[in-house]
Amino acid sequence: MIEYARLAAPREHLGLLVEPAAVEVHAALAARADEALARVVVAGRPLGAWRDDVRRRLSLAGPVIAAGHQAEFFHAGVFAKTIAAHVLAAGAGGTPLFVLVDSDVPKTRSLTVPEITAGGLRRVEVRVPACDLQRPIECQPGGSRQEWLDFFVQVGSLYEHYDAALLRPFADAWVDTDQHDLDLCAALARGWTAMEECLGLNGVRHLRLSQLCATAAFRAFAAHLMLHAPRLAADYNMAVAAYRQRHRIRTPSRPVPPLVVSGEVAETPLWVFRCEGSRQRLHVADQDSHVQLLAGREPIAELSKSSLANPERLADPWPFEHAGWRLRPRALALSAFLRLFVADLFIHGIGGAMYDEVTDEWLSRFFGIQPPPWCCVSATVLLPLPRTGVRVADLLAARRQTRDVVYNPQRYVRNVPPELCAERTALIRRSDELRANHSRDHAARRAIFEGIRRANDQILAHDPWRPAEFAQLVQTLEQRAALDRIASDREYFVGLHLKSAMAELVRRLRDALRANAPRD
Repeated sequence: MIEYARLAAPREHLGLLVEPAAVEVHAALAARADEALARVVVAGRPLGAWRDDVRRRLSLAGPVIAAGHQAEFFHAGVFAKTIAAHVLAAGAGGTPLFVLVDSDVPKTRSLTVPEITAGGLRRVEVRVPACDLQRPIECQPGGSRQEWLDFFVQVGSLYEHYDAALLRPFADAWVDTDQHDLDLCAALARGWTAMEECLGLNGVRHLRLSQLCATAAFRAFAAHLMLHAPRLAADYNMAVAAYRQRHRIRTPSRPVPPLVVSGEVAETPLWVFRCEGSRQRLHVADQDSHVQLLAGREPIAELSKSSLANPERLADPWPFEHAGWRLRPRALALSAFLRLFVADLFIHGIGGAMYDEVTDEWLSRFFGIQPPPWCCVSATVLLPLPRTGVRVADLLAARRQTRDVVYNPQRYVRNVPPELCAERTALIRRSDELRANHSRDHAARRAIFEGIRRANDQILAHDPWRPAEFAQLVQTLEQRAALDRIASDREYFVGLHLKSAMAELVRRLRDALRANAPRD
């Protein structure tokens, strides 16, 4: 049973998150869902038959332990999912699978690298070659081999631990090709494989989402959503609404926006796009014996309902695919497809784990079954960077003192004439009396306030540099805290981590994922 309150990134170095407990993960994996999946018919065939077909075509020996993420330079917490998949698959005699989600657009044009300078740490943004933030990753030009060589040379020149980090084997594998122009996802897969092998994680399969979407199984899944688009939208939206109510969420777009239904046109949880354009939500209009597909509001194809329900017609691409259109799942649909059609256990990170509560309810309503299980794995690994060790408590105390020295200078200034302190004390006593007995005498209270302020100024005049000392202390502590935030960021690219640190993470995850491992 998932404890959603535990779904938070560990704060400490080499801290782990495994939810639910390992013993429950192994129990869920052992309780195979084959019989339930065999009862569900999708596009004219049992769902279990589609699973068998896609695994056979992709050479995925079960049980399949799957994870995935956007095709990008992700951090060690994401890489922990790959480690967990390898550990669990090795124990079950199955296949660890990592899906590169290449249908998303890049989040950034650069890779953040921490550099140690004479003035302390700083972040440097190294520009990623040939990166277009408007185009899905599968449509990116990729960049030339020379551009990527220059990229990794620049990263290595900034990062002093280059030779001891996983970055070196990653970079060597990335550019290890005779091709002039590099395919981004193929290069990523080479890099991941090289890092995994350095850590003894041999045999992890890397598949692009675009590869999975070229299978008959995915077309069957998409066809089923198209054929039942109005009911799909209703079940989906009820699951989203129930999630929001349970978690008291008011923001309309969290965790995902509802699907829009207008008359005979229903939105689906699928993307459609051409490489030269932006992604559009796929809408479906019911037209008796056909369904019309719309990219946003633009009609792009008509498909007969009989062809969508015929498994023999799903082996080949649809006509609109031949015309350059690409059909891809959005977040919940991606998780649904991988869990129903591919994986025996799916490993989420923290973000995915939070929204897949919705997926469970949606699939239970729409398909009438409990889908194969999922778990959440993440970790925090910190880079070997210098830290000042400033404490938050020290910074907060300094900020309080900076304010206090203005309003209570008698606590900080020495050699103040006794009569001045006595005058201030009398004014404060009078202020307390007015507040208690004459709270509406605003003129008198204002006059007393001005008198206290003048007394404070007169006290500070005996040591005018005192406030500046505290202000300088706050500035110094804030600068140190800023440097420590740079050093303690958990989201640096996993390739920047030392091989030794990542080997320790592998060891800890193996221990944590033992079948009898207790919850921490």
